Amino acid sequence: MRRATAAALAAALAALGLVACGGGGKKSTQPTVSTPSTTTGQSTATTSTTTTPQAHAPETPTSPEQKPGGAGDETPAHFDAAFTGRGGSISPRQVSVGPYISVRVILKSSDGQRYSLRVNGKTLESGGAALTLPGLKPGQSYTLEQPGGGPAVKITGNAEPGP
Repeated sequence: MRRATAAALAAALAALGLVACGGGGKKSTQPTVSTPSTTTGQSTATTSTTTTPQAHAPETPTSPEQKPGGAGDETPAHFDAAFTGRGGSISPRQVSVGPYISVRVILKSSDGQRYSLRVNGKTLESGGAALTLPGLKPGQSYTLEQPGGGPAVKITGNAEPGP
């Protein structure tokens, strides 16, 4: 009798072990019924319901805003006001830009000398990074001074861009 009880218990534990192992991440909501052998006239039934959590794949961006180079990665609109230093002077003397759009000031040296311009408390040096200024209303202007002396250059907000 002991042997039959031990066999029934082993069969029940084996059935329970199969249910508990998870089976590869599949979700199981069906009840599992295990009926061990009944050699002694006793009937034992075990019912178990197991739900295994599923792994989720990482979400990929679907919105153009979330993709590289998508919306939102744009460079804001601006006008380039390019100046060149040559022979000790900076040219052109005046640049017209469209109104209300920011102005990116670029200063280059064509003769290897160092040139600089100062505007609104900021200094721009040749060969360095560009300086971005807020847009101008029509008729307004920025005057860029040369810290080392020399004539100033001007950027004017105009409805017609050009030199």
